[in-house]
Amino acid sequence: MKTALSVMLLFAATPAFADDVKLIPFDDAGVYFPAALGKQLNIRLSADFAKANSLAGDIDGVILSELQAQKACFFGKDKGLDPDDPKLKAIARPDMGDVCIPLADVSVRYVPVAQPDAPPSPFYATDQKACSWVWKKGTGIALWAEDCAFDTGKWAITYDAGTDTFTLNTDGGDPYTVVRQFRKKPDEKLDALLPSLRKSGLIPDDNECQFAADTDIKAPPGWTLWQVVPTGERKKAFDAEPQDEVPDPPCGEVGYAVDSVGFFMVPDAHPDRVIHVDLGQDGTMFDPFTITLF
Repeated sequence: MKTALSVMLLFAATPAFADDVKLIPFDDAGVYFPAALGKQLNIRLSADFAKANSLAGDIDGVILSELQAQKACFFGKDKGLDPDDPKLKAIARPDMGDVCIPLADVSVRYVPVAQPDAPPSPFYATDQKACSWVWKKGTGIALWAEDCAFDTGKWAITYDAGTDTFTLNTDGGDPYTVVRQFRKKPDEKLDALLPSLRKSGLIPDDNECQFAADTDIKAPPGWTLWQVVPTGERKKAFDAEPQDEVPDPPCGEVGYAVDSVGFFMVPDAHPDRVIHVDLGQDGTMFDPFTITLF
């Protein structure tokens, strides 16, 4: 049985348009939109909203800046979403540099990449001109990742069978691990991984780094998210760090960090599998919420 995060079946009910364009309404509660924060996407506005605000119905290449309870906000000054435009005063946030649109009036518009036996490809991009989504497979695991050709060189996610990891590879740079796969006995608690993490040097070799539920990110259905966080004296020392500086991660390479996003993912359907993802500071050109286990 395969397990996919969030968006495996989200598009079954979305209408098709010319050239296989799909629309995903922002008020669709079944879609995990936070994965697209800070990324580029194309949007379609409702006819009434576009007319009332003198906007084009389709706007390409905007950046999702924030998700609110009833609105989605976008950077797109050069795309017609100028927060300093008097006509957009009712929806603009000049202090933030974006505009906010009611969820019911905006949809994502994209053409999914065809790939058999895979969840739908992500509807956003790090760079729409430079990047393309590719279905990457490893041993018992697969995910959607971007291959990008930037001016600075080619960037791509590749699987290393020897270490059972996915790494980000750039021209002239060392591979950077972004996805690690761990195994435990199905009936064991997550804490059973701690000894092996200590032995491998991924976390400090003491009892003061422990698993805790990740409350910063809402887990998609069927998964729980966790972080390795400091406790005891290690937490006291971490809390005492100067507030005007970025402290080193208190619990090592796969532990909690102030300046980047990483977490462990545990699937309900595969209790013997644990996945750690490292999204870095701005995302790492793969979508963790499309991870599929075999």
